[in-house]
Amino acid sequence: MRRSSILSLVISTALGIAIVSDGDDDWTGFGTWGLVACALVYLVAGLLRAEVRRTRLVWAQVAGVVGFGAVAGIALLVDPEVGRYLVAAGWLAHAGWDLAHFRANLVVPTWYALACAVVDAFVGVSLAW
Repeated sequence: MRRSSILSLVISTALGIAIVSDGDDDWTGFGTWGLVACALVYLVAGLLRAEVRRTRLVWAQVAGVVGFGAVAGIALLVDPEVGRYLVAAGWLAHAGWDLAHFRANLVVPTWYALACAVVDAFVGVSLAW
């Protein structure tokens, strides 16, 4: 594992712990819209880095934004307890999205994808807990 990946794991673990230990149980703020923002980062970063030159990659990133946005929107419309678990599942799914990008070494730098996977997993588990 490269040094940048190890540093990424250490920093993202600390950040994940800080996010989930704030004691804020309101998942409708950062919990919901942070999910959409994370998906947007991949689209924008990929476009800025010219990593999504292939049409298929562009559409995959757009589908990610739409999909995670739909999860966030639906979570706000259903019963709050169901919505909380839906958002938690969305964060865990985004951690998988991150790992797919990490393994493919596409769209964003690998250190970012790895860090995002760790933070997303922390947030998803904390919401489900």
